[in-house]
Amino acid sequence: MRERGSALGVVALVALVALVLGAVYLVKGAPAGADEPVAAAGVAKVGEPAPGFRAMDIDGNPVSLDDYSGKPIWLLFQATWCSICRAELPDVEAVADRIDIVSIYLREDRDTVTDYAQRLDLGIRSVPDPIGEISLSYLVNSVPTHYFIDADGKVASILKGAVSADEIEAQLESLGAGTGVEG
Repeated sequence: MRERGSALGVVALVALVALVLGAVYLVKGAPAGADEPVAAAGVAKVGEPAPGFRAMDIDGNPVSLDDYSGKPIWLLFQATWCSICRAELPDVEAVADRIDIVSIYLREDRDTVTDYAQRLDLGIRSVPDPIGEISLSYLVNSVPTHYFIDADGKVASILKGAVSADEIEAQLESLGAGTGVEG
């Protein structure tokens, strides 16, 4: 009987370790190079055209990448449960007058995203991605993930994980949205 208890303990420990590793993978992302075989297929690569999408924002308005043709856009993939995502929102909101930002919520429904956006009084456009269709086309496997798309509709850069205010500034400058001052 004691052996059965020990075996169950080992199984429980292995399951717990697998669960923790899975959570870390989801939040931190895949190990370096894990995306390369899929990225080789030509989906959402730096320098390539950004994949188009059509969705509805939390206000019921249609949104598509084509809406932003001719100007840079920041696609921010995040989740309401992600503490890292929430922590960087003040820096994101601070530049919302300088670049169009569309926040796409990985596998979350409209009610959940609406409640979150209202609670935090978010000013950026919020788009639920309940079945992960948009996220899949951008190969998003962790949150937050940031896609900066240039005015020509090409992926300028992809950043995974939290970004600092300095990193945001560098991205905006590279897209020509550096100071917000018209010249």
